[in-house]
Amino acid sequence: MDELQQRISEDLAGMFRGGLAFDVVTRSMYATDASLYEIRPLGVAFPQDREDVAVLARYASENDIPLIPRGAGTGLAGGAVGTGLVVDFSRHMTAIESIGPDSVRVQTGVVLNVLNRALRETGRYFPPDPSNAAVTTIGGMLAVDAAGSHASRIGSTRDHVKSIELVLADGTIIETGAESPPPPLPLVEEPLFPALEDLSGSRRVVDGETKRHQLTHRLRSLLKDNEDLIRERQRPLVRNCSGYHLRNVLVDDELHLPRLLVGSEGTLGLFTAATLHTSPLPAHRGVVMLLFGHLEQATAAVCRIAEQQPSACDLMDRRLLSLAREADPRFAALIPRAAEAGLIVEQTGYSDAEVRERLRSVIASVRDVDSTAVVAQEAYDFDDVEWLWSLPTRVVPLLAGLKGTTRPLPIVEDIAVPPAMLNEVLTRAQKVFQKHGITASLYAHAASGQLHMRPFLSSPSREDGPRLEALARELYEMVVACGGTISGEHGDGLARTSFLRTQYGPLYRVFQQVKDIFDPHNLLNPGKIVSDDPHLTIKHFREHQREENGLVDLQLEWSAERANEVASRCNGCGTCRTQDAGLRMCPFFRNAPREEASPRSKANVLRGLMTGQLGPRDMATDPVREMADLCFNCKQCQLECPSAVDIPHLAIEAKAANVAANGLSRTDWILSRAHSFGQLGCTLAPVSNWLLHTRWMRWLVEKTVGIARERKLPTFARKTFLQASRQPWGDPERAKEKPIVYFVDHYANYHDPELAWALVRILEHHGVEVYVPQEQTGSGMAMVSAGDLETARELAAKNVRVLGELAREGSTIVCTEPAAALCLRDEYPLLLDHPDVGPLSRHVQDAGSLLLAWHQEGKLRTDFGEIERVVGYHTPCHSQALNQTDAYATLLSLIPGMRLHRIEKGCSGMAGAFGLTRHNFATSLEIGEDLIVRMQEPDLELGSSECSSCKIQMEQGTRTPTLHPLKLLAYAYGLMPGIAQRMQPAGKRLTVT
Repeated sequence: MDELQQRISEDLAGMFRGGLAFDVVTRSMYATDASLYEIRPLGVAFPQDREDVAVLARYASENDIPLIPRGAGTGLAGGAVGTGLVVDFSRHMTAIESIGPDSVRVQTGVVLNVLNRALRETGRYFPPDPSNAAVTTIGGMLAVDAAGSHASRIGSTRDHVKSIELVLADGTIIETGAESPPPPLPLVEEPLFPALEDLSGSRRVVDGETKRHQLTHRLRSLLKDNEDLIRERQRPLVRNCSGYHLRNVLVDDELHLPRLLVGSEGTLGLFTAATLHTSPLPAHRGVVMLLFGHLEQATAAVCRIAEQQPSACDLMDRRLLSLAREADPRFAALIPRAAEAGLIVEQTGYSDAEVRERLRSVIASVRDVDSTAVVAQEAYDFDDVEWLWSLPTRVVPLLAGLKGTTRPLPIVEDIAVPPAMLNEVLTRAQKVFQKHGITASLYAHAASGQLHMRPFLSSPSREDGPRLEALARELYEMVVACGGTISGEHGDGLARTSFLRTQYGPLYRVFQQVKDIFDPHNLLNPGKIVSDDPHLTIKHFREHQREENGLVDLQLEWSAERANEVASRCNGCGTCRTQDAGLRMCPFFRNAPREEASPRSKANVLRGLMTGQLGPRDMATDPVREMADLCFNCKQCQLECPSAVDIPHLAIEAKAANVAANGLSRTDWILSRAHSFGQLGCTLAPVSNWLLHTRWMRWLVEKTVGIARERKLPTFARKTFLQASRQPWGDPERAKEKPIVYFVDHYANYHDPELAWALVRILEHHGVEVYVPQEQTGSGMAMVSAGDLETARELAAKNVRVLGELAREGSTIVCTEPAAALCLRDEYPLLLDHPDVGPLSRHVQDAGSLLLAWHQEGKLRTDFGEIERVVGYHTPCHSQALNQTDAYATLLSLIPGMRLHRIEKGCSGMAGAFGLTRHNFATSLEIGEDLIVRMQEPDLELGSSECSSCKIQMEQGTRTPTLHPLKLLAYAYGLMPGIAQRMQPAGKRLTVT
């Protein structure tokens, strides 16, 4: 902490109840948003409530410190980055304060989807629908006047705001709504916001109500004096969030202040709460997907469709349609490769018949202008409608994941034009791109005239600045000449503020005067909307170039170039901040939504290390450890990230760097080496198992080792599976016949040999030879997840010596533990530089996927007996990472009499050793709460999951046993009748079945 940061921290102590962070790691996380820009802030503040915001603003005004408000940090224009204190509203200010018959009062950190889930219970919703609704906050929507696909029918955020509570630049809290002319007020001789040098002196305090009246009085005068200029230069458009919205703010002498504040990007005040108008949920909806052979045919159809007043009409180019085909086989079946453009059109109505008739009219109008248009799909059922709309919401983010040296960048991505000018603007824009030798992707809310064009460019650097600035200037001049705007719904931020004079000419002077009324000292999000810097667009680009002279000692076996490329693939889109039920990313963030828990924070920190903005000493600090510990290597972020960024290995790299400097905690050291103590536990099984059931021993273990006393634990087997399988399955002679090679791992060997026997019996039931190498050891996944890579390498090297040659000769290495299969497949290549690692990685297979492949090839025996049980099946995260989400569920469904329920409740929260510890026990239960509660429901007679950690969590707090699917299959085959007793309700409170 430097002197200024230390002084701020000391001055605000006792006044500001929220958190403050000044460490370089946290500041690096907040240096970027979803834009191309990066500015490291002075610090980050996390206010608890509006009083905290007021304290912060008052202190900042007295000390000349800029404040940069931030919601989810998903803006594309750089509106949430700056050099002062970033104010994160998303951590604490997330309350839905009240829900009325037609309105709702919320704090500005509330996420849109969270709000609409709450409103859905009342039959209403908040209509604006930006594509990032799963993560964007209400404050962010207010800041940029967010809209979305349905803006042509329902408008934008501005159209649904009743009032806004905000904190002014000096810390005064005011509530703003529609303002009638105030009664005459006494003159305020002193300035409303005194000069900074006068703030410490004595002055008359102006109360909030008086200040609000003075503000509105001055604003009313300004708007009256410039009403002709406003009418001339700020023309009506369906979408326009560029500059300050001055049109229709003053109507018949009534001042509608929220109309001005919405879209002001935090430059006029800090929004703390808002009262929003809600609307009834649409009674009936219908959607049609139309496909065209040429983009021009699609844009021509838009003009005819607009006559039908659709609820939405979105346009996609061939790149997006191609990505859709790759993303979902159902889309591949709908969209022919020859399709060059597509439209998704929605109509709503009071009845299904009305909606169908409206869509028929849409189709007929399209056929009038293009008889070759293809009606790919119509949807009227809620789920079908949502699925069709998932095409753009799923596919547009995938653009960022396209391979190659260029990516579609958000630098001129938000122009909006009158819908009638759509075709002309696209034609002229294409010529501009061609002039600069650039191609671009296109997604448009066509009914609103909103065009999201992203040119394919390499990550921008200072050297690219003049070229990018020239491209933006030519496009924007063309758009303005066509009656459009340079920003329709993403805001100006750093990306477009420099071009506002191009669009507004002399009206820009009025913008400056508005800024002076609210923030004369330019402390609220400076540089956004009002700025004297003509080159702001090309300054502050993110740093992507690796620091060649940087002393970076990487822990994983990857090059510095590769590590930097992986970290730089993250564009900060914020999808990893989602809390939607349909995704699993990220368990930690879902449990405690804060930036350091988000997967993108790991990418930001590692990119900082690779580019020299952070040093090796920074990686040894507590903030890095705390951030890295908010990842237990479940892999879900990598699976669900639109750019497929390998966040897990970035997190492991960060954790390993910290461990290399500071070592492991005692608990992590012991638990990551559980395989080392397993043999002793088995040898002393009668005693060790008795001790596991005694409360005083569990208390002692918690105090000394750190394992939670309440956690159900597995008992030790009297004989390990490797010992029991020496003859004949461990005979090296078996290896000569290219058998199935079984990699046992820790749990099946020391705690559940019955599981290992189930696999062996099933394979032999199919006439397959099985070989169990006796020299194998644990996979080392627990060590990898803990960041102890040196010890993990030792285990990996031993297993590669044992299994490598077998893999090279073509044997399949089968695992019953998903984490083990994942470790051999994905972790070993980044632990060891060994010629046998590649073949081993390629020949590893989970038992479930092996049996499913046999079933699909008609080779799986189906001579199953009945199991009359209701079974709840949970898919582990690591099985999803292995791309075998449905393997065991499909196999279990073959068993006669079994009624299988898929439990889609997200991550179990156990994550290997993570959930065992006293420190993490409560967090583990919170993450896995929905799964645990489901397992406690009386309709389930059994649980099933192939992950041993998930099994432990599923049995926590219930007597319902959870069995590995292989055990149920072996029992159904009649191979292991003794498993029947495992299906009985468990009686042990402190151990699992």
